[in-house]
Amino acid sequence: MCNVKAKIEAGPIKEESIAYIETASGATAEVIVGSRQVGDGVIHATEVRREPNRVLIELPGETSRGDWRIWVLPSAIVGT
Repeated sequence: MCNVKAKIEAGPIKEESIAYIETASGATAEVIVGSRQVGDGVIHATEVRREPNRVLIELPGETSRGDWRIWVLPSAIVGT
């Protein structure tokens, strides 16, 4: 489990949040998750693979584009 930097907003219902995560390519991934899957400016995800310039993470939900896994910069992982 890892924490990934994200912009967090209120979701469509009280128990959900919308997280906006910057990908390694500079795009923004949008995912709706349960409120327990986010923290203060972070989303809880699973690190799948690490390369020198990027980290593949698996999100707790599907993005608005249909992705479950996205590449982020190593600096987006909090606590490493």
